Amino acid sequence: MKFDIKQYSEELDKLGIEHEFIEHPEMVEVEDVLKYLGKTKLESFSTLIMKADGEYVAVIRRDDTKVNQGKLRKQLGTENVKMLDLVEFEKLTGLPSGAAHILSSVDRTLIDRKVFASQYSMGGCGSLSVSGKYKSDDLKKIPNSMVVDIAELVEDSIGTIHVGKRILSGITPSGNQLHIGNYFGAVAPQIALQDTHDTHYFVADLHALTTIHDRDKLETNITGVVLDYLALGLDSAKCVFFRQSDVPEHSQLAIVLANYISYGQMKRMHAYKDKLQTGTSEESINMGLFNYPILMAADILLYKPYGVPVGEDQRQHIELTRDIAENFNKTYKTNTFPLPEPLISKELGRIIGTDGERKMSKSLGNIIGIFDDEKMIEKQIMSCFTDPKRLKATDPGRVEGNPIFIYHDLINDNLEEVKELKERYRAGTVGDVEVKRKLIEAHKIKFGEARERRSVLEADMGIVKKILEDGAKKAREFASQTLAEVYKVIGETNQLN
Repeated sequence: MKFDIKQYSEELDKLGIEHEFIEHPEMVEVEDVLKYLGKTKLESFSTLIMKADGEYVAVIRRDDTKVNQGKLRKQLGTENVKMLDLVEFEKLTGLPSGAAHILSSVDRTLIDRKVFASQYSMGGCGSLSVSGKYKSDDLKKIPNSMVVDIAELVEDSIGTIHVGKRILSGITPSGNQLHIGNYFGAVAPQIALQDTHDTHYFVADLHALTTIHDRDKLETNITGVVLDYLALGLDSAKCVFFRQSDVPEHSQLAIVLANYISYGQMKRMHAYKDKLQTGTSEESINMGLFNYPILMAADILLYKPYGVPVGEDQRQHIELTRDIAENFNKTYKTNTFPLPEPLISKELGRIIGTDGERKMSKSLGNIIGIFDDEKMIEKQIMSCFTDPKRLKATDPGRVEGNPIFIYHDLINDNLEEVKELKERYRAGTVGDVEVKRKLIEAHKIKFGEARERRSVLEADMGIVKKILEDGAKKAREFASQTLAEVYKVIGETNQLN
């Protein structure tokens, strides 16, 4: 029997559970769905159906967590708890495996409290080709449900590591104009870590010297990236935020670490090889670029972090960092440096551009900015690709894969409006212009506070300087200890000191 999503929506409405349905290609794996939708595990949950002494129980837990079986058994008051197998699941729910929804036919529902960390969460809704976006607090309205503490964070990637572990994140002042693709794909998940982990964020201004040799441009880029991150929510009270060049231990440790890696390994680094493949002669490549991975290793090892959030293209640099740490530890028979883990984002940031074809990129001119002039942002949105087969507003339109609706799902927190626009678009009762105008207004609401905050900071750079000074002081407290430890191990600290 085919699942009736309309009836399911009506049941949610009766319970007062705010929701929206988002269509996508048929997928079973949660990670595939999240990648397609540009969401993280911090913003999604799964509904697990279990059987406990003849009672059917639904357990809703955030997707970066796993159920603690001991706590679950204690909560249910029985040791006899098991997941339903595929046959039992389909017989009970009438749904295919992997498509459980929040109103499944169970006796009671347990909702882990971590689900409520996000205002809205993605979850199943009875179909492998449709996901639900629910207002998290409304999940408490599920009949026979209760909020419990039965799940714990698991370790595998960004947003899924144990609370309290140190995370180091470098921000390159490349000068690229910050756009919504950057924000939802990298910046927002990166900043979110400050709420649950011991986070150190630094602006990698020394790394920028490999390509920028213009003083004014460098200053503009550094100032811009600092203002952007502070405006978008990076909170110096929750994290350590500083400039790389304000902590000289980065450069000092890089000089030391260069002695524990070979020239051959350095020649195999992507940054160096990619430069050669573009036709650049070996003689013209500066040593800053060649040694970039060594300075990056120093950036990381100085703070002994558990992990470093990076894209797939930076995995090799983390592996080199681990090699350097291992070589150092083996040479001196010490455990000075723990081996950092690469926390790969799995390309969640690959949001389609306004041309409807390629990844959003400034160089391609297919972006929607965040801090640009309002007229410029309006122009970017109004020029956005939609459905090429829709010749006039009265033609039924395609929502799935349509950039303008992808952006609505990301930016527009008015779920009812988004739902209505999609229905009208499919029915041919709304034009592209109105849909785009609604997105412009949603953009103003979504980023209005950030834009205002950036203006305030820009008008009083004394505040910004103080944040960076305090951050550098905190960073040096730890960095100086690590460098002193290294100097003692290698013999630079001796009877002459």
